[in-house]
Amino acid sequence: MKRFIIADTHFGHENIIKYESRPFSNVEEMDKRLIALWNSVVGKDDLIYILGDFTLSRRMDVIKNLVNQLNGRKILIMGNHDIRKPKNYIECSFEVATRKPVMVEPGVILMHEPFNDAKLIAPNYIYFFGHVHANKTLMDEYPNCMCVSVERIDLSSPFLQIK
Repeated sequence: MKRFIIADTHFGHENIIKYESRPFSNVEEMDKRLIALWNSVVGKDDLIYILGDFTLSRRMDVIKNLVNQLNGRKILIMGNHDIRKPKNYIECSFEVATRKPVMVEPGVILMHEPFNDAKLIAPNYIYFFGHVHANKTLMDEYPNCMCVSVERIDLSSPFLQIK
């Protein structure tokens, strides 16, 4: 089993193409390509952590359909656009859905929004975050912090593997 991280897929969000200069002509093309890339990298038994903003859709049937098209066991660390209750995401086939940061192993923290106060960044921890897409943040100045928004990792294989 491999473990992967990704943030800010924004399935179904037409405007994200323009906002973030994603190389797609429409949302259908974006969604289809992201699903194909996901499934070409993530195996059926792999574990994938989504650090928020999975989709803008609020419809349970749409969310469940998206989740079921994607390989792997999925854990959602909810973002600002994931507005349903955590139990709703679990009903849509996520194994876990939480609004809180998650420590996946000692010293490795997954979160949606980056800290904006340097006093919160402990040097002996590793932080993965999303939310900011291509925009730079305070946490970018620290070698133990990494943004895994789709725009920050290679769109030809938009996942970061946790060793």
